This record gives sequence, structure tokens and C-alpha cells, in this order.
Amino acid sequence: MKKQNIGSDFDNFLAEEGMLEEATAVAVKRVIAWRIEQEMSAQNMTKTAMAKEDADQPRLP
Repeated sequence: MKKQNIGSDFDNFLAEEGMLEEATAVAVKRVIAWRIEQEMSAQNMTKTAMAKEDADQPRLP
């Protein structure tokens, strides 16, 4: 037997409560942080080393 959803989806609920944009922004930030952490781990890089590498990059005017 196939289970059907009852009511609206979670995004609709968040939108109705005025929280969709904030929840989306938090989720995006968490995913970005998680991906950076994964890449740092793959390269055996510490936060300090990553910050130094970033500081050494030239900036656009």
C-alpha cells in the first residue's frame, strides 16, 4: 500500500510561518561548512593552515 502525504509539505509550512528564507539560509551555510570540513580532512589541513592559505591569495580590487 502506497502511503500518501497528508497536508502541505514542510517548505509550505515554513513559508506560511515566515521562516522559509531563514531556514534555507541556515541549511545552505551548514552544507557549505560541511563541504569545507570534508575537503580540509581530505587534504589533512587544519583551520589555521586553511586561513593562512586564504590570506595568501591575491584579492581583486
